[in-house]
Order: sequence, then structure tokens, then C-alpha cells
Amino acid sequence: MSKTRAPSTKEKQRCSRPGQQKRSRAAVNEKMPRWRRILVLLALLGFLVFFAPVLGGIVNIANLLAMGGFVLLAMLFLFWPAFLRLLRWLWARRWGKALVLVVGSGTGAVALALLVLFCLVATELHAVPRASCPTVLVLGCQVRGTVPSLLLQYRIQAAEDYLTAHPTAVAILSGGKGSGENISEAACMYQVLSDRGIAPQRLYLEEASSNTWENLCFSQALMEREGLSGPVAIVSNDFHIYRALQMAGDLGLDAHGLAAKSKYWFSRPTYMLREAMALVQYGLS
Repeated sequence: MSKTRAPSTKEKQRCSRPGQQKRSRAAVNEKMPRWRRILVLLALLGFLVFFAPVLGGIVNIANLLAMGGFVLLAMLFLFWPAFLRLLRWLWARRWGKALVLVVGSGTGAVALALLVLFCLVATELHAVPRASCPTVLVLGCQVRGTVPSLLLQYRIQAAEDYLTAHPTAVAILSGGKGSGENISEAACMYQVLSDRGIAPQRLYLEEASSNTWENLCFSQALMEREGLSGPVAIVSNDFHIYRALQMAGDLGLDAHGLAAKSKYWFSRPTYMLREAMALVQYGLS
């Protein structure tokens, strides 16, 4: 009596008709269509763009929110069928439909507003004064002990270049003394610029401010007190210029932007998003 053996899975697949094999491959591919794979990869790339500054010690609300948002997007596209089932379940209920409309429209409006503001910030990334400015206003930034941070060093360098190219211009160095700073930001800038050969009589210190609005307000008062004329060249890092100019305009200052470099090229999206959020806060206040 001969023994019979059931065909193996491989043998069944080899003997199956070509149409069945194609349908089987298509079923596997349907688990993750190409468009979803691309969107998942783009979401992960967005996460990495905002995670990279963390490796350089740059952590703020902007990159934390952006990283969280891109992780959610990656999860959304990864589990797209389950998300659609949830949407259908919610849409079938009156309260669920209202929830979907409110959350969807709110998220879309916030994302669109931030995108528009992000683009507006980008318009001043390479700002240079459009007219000769007799007064330069250098906005303060973090000082570590008595040493300027890298962002402040870039601002100082931009101010030095302008003052060297315009020997009759004067500069207002604006910034008070914050946490972890042994001297005021204005005093730090004064020390560096005077050491580099800028005449001390061309430098005016404003040492009471603690934010951009106060930088501009107190410096405007100093200009009136000292009889300094405009227009003013506002020196700050490239991502900060747009907001500074908006505030200067609200104060009635005739101001032009003079953009200094950012810390690292890969940190620029984080700083720009933070500025977009700061513009929303400024507009609300």
C-alpha cells in the first residue's frame, strides 16, 4: 500500500494559477499602499528635522510640539484603515459628527495660521537695511556668565560689520541681566565691540529690558533722550527680525532689519516655528 503525502504550501503556490498569485501579492501590498508609506516617511523626516536641534541642546515648546505632531501624523498614516473606521463610527452619531467637525476645522485653522506665519518669518531671513541708518539697535540675547552665547556673538558680529562700514553710525546695545548672567547683555556687547576697536562714544547701553518689546520701548526712550536720529537698523538673528520689525512698527519706529546668522542651519525651522507661535501670542496680547 503506497503512502500519500499532502502537498506543501510551496508546492500549492507553485501550482496555483498566475491570477491567484497576483491577487495574493496585491492583497499583501494593500496592507500598506505606496502613498501611505511615502506619507509615513515624510512624517518621520519632519520629526527628525525638529529632533536634530535637541542634539545641539536646543529644546523649546516649538520643537517639542512639532515632534509630537509629526509622530501623530506618522501613526495616523500607519493605521489609516483603523482611523477611517473610527471616523465612520463617529460620523454616524450626532455628537461624533460635531466633534469631528470642531476638531478637524480647529486643527486645520491652527496649522494654516502657523504655516502662513512661518512663511512671513521667512521673508526677513536675509534682511538688510534699505536705507542708510545712523542708529543701530542690537537686541540682546543670552549671556553665559560674562561670555556671549553663539546667537549673541552673531548679532555682535553683524553690528560690528555695519558700524565698521558706516563710521558715523552709533549703536544702542539693549539687554538687561537675566538668570545665569553675571553682567547685562548690553554690557557684554559693549565689552566685545569696544575690544574689537569700536569707539566707546559710539555705543549706548540700555540695561533694563528683559524681552523684545522692552528692548524696543526702552531703546526708543533712550533715542529721544540722547537725540539719536533714525531710521534704525535692528540687529537680531534672522528668524527674529520679522517679529522685531512688527513691534517696532507698532511703536512708530522707522526701522529696517539687519539679519545675523542663526545658531545651526538645522535649528532654523525650530526657531522659525517658535517665532510663528510668538507672533500669535503677541497678536493676542
